[in-house]
Amino acid sequence: MKTPSFGALAIGLVGMATVMLFAIGTPNTRVAPPPPAPSAPPPSSVSAGGFSLASTTVDLPSDDAQYPEGPHADVINANCTACHSASMALNQPPLSADQWKAEVTKMREVYKAPVAEADVPAIVAYLTGMSAKLPVAATGKAQDPDPKAAPDVSGGSG
Repeated sequence: MKTPSFGALAIGLVGMATVMLFAIGTPNTRVAPPPPAPSAPPPSSVSAGGFSLASTTVDLPSDDAQYPEGPHADVINANCTACHSASMALNQPPLSADQWKAEVTKMREVYKAPVAEADVPAIVAYLTGMSAKLPVAATGKAQDPDPKAAPDVSGGSG
């Protein structure tokens, strides 16, 4: 068998390219693919192997309030609002300085709040000052004064 010349190969390639272009057609002669069918919403529950999982929606309240101005307000706003709202903390029963220190220590050690040890006295001073402004005197003990105690998962605040 004889090896084809370069010219014969070039003519063959041009011919194949021409045939391919005619087969594909020009851009304005192509039919657009049909739009995708609308997808159904995901099922609200799925069951398999004796287990059922159900979807639900939870609307959480929005509370962007900051702690009121006062000594160390910047420290408490920088440290505490990352995890919970100011109104949540300020609606706690009035506590003494030792009780607030126990609460802040619990947040750091049990809940692993990223609060620097150096910021604890300022946070305690601020919360104690806010407690003093509440109409009821500080009585009782902190909800969980032992910082090594397991977190309360009963759904209560604190």
